[in-house]
Amino acid sequence: MKLKDKVAVITGAGSGLGRAIALRFAAEGARIVIAELNEAKGEEVLREVQATGVEAFAVPTDVSNSAAVTSLFQALDDRGWPVDILVNNAGNAGQLTPVHQMTDEQWHGVVHVHLSGTFYCTREAIKRMLAQGRGGAVINLGSVAGLRGLPGGSSYTAAKGGIISFTKGVAQEYAAQGIRVNCIAPGWVETPILENLPDQIRPLMVANTPLGRIGKPEEIAAVALFLASDESSYVIGQTISPNGGLHT
Repeated sequence: MKLKDKVAVITGAGSGLGRAIALRFAAEGARIVIAELNEAKGEEVLREVQATGVEAFAVPTDVSNSAAVTSLFQALDDRGWPVDILVNNAGNAGQLTPVHQMTDEQWHGVVHVHLSGTFYCTREAIKRMLAQGRGGAVINLGSVAGLRGLPGGSSYTAAKGGIISFTKGVAQEYAAQGIRVNCIAPGWVETPILENLPDQIRPLMVANTPLGRIGKPEEIAAVALFLASDESSYVIGQTISPNGGLHT
């Protein structure tokens, strides 16, 4: 097992990519901490993870709230669990809106969850990884939108582009301590975020993807497993974009 006895904190683990990553990591022997805003969804995935035979618990968490993130990591401290892996996956996406029509609330509602949430969780995880003295892995979820742009999605594009740049900076800060920080920038993947897009957009998404289909969450989870495991021991500050050829 590639992650046996490791502890993985996964934000936004109640559905989509977070759920797929939690289940894949559990199958590889990791203990799982499910950080999910929707308590019911978090508990549902918790039961799925526990059914694999690994230890796990769920903490209702709003990653855009610094105090809530502190409480999340305090819950690990209280149980005596270390932090070996952090997956910053939690996010949201509003309706596509041209920038000249976007309100302050729409902008901050996306940017704060993605970018500030990634910062809050990374800060708490790295504090503990440094104290533990045995390295660790931080995996941030960007998006192909942060690499090539998304018309009507300026807030989402800005947040994901910021996460990609944040990854590069933090990776260089802590590589010498054995903490590997990397980013995954998926293309179009079957997740709840796609539900916010107009129906007529889906055929265009498929047509613009050379592979000819939308990705599966499990395909992104496989990349996350690589970055979490010792197989990526020489990978630092990189952005891997599994996107079916949408962006090269």
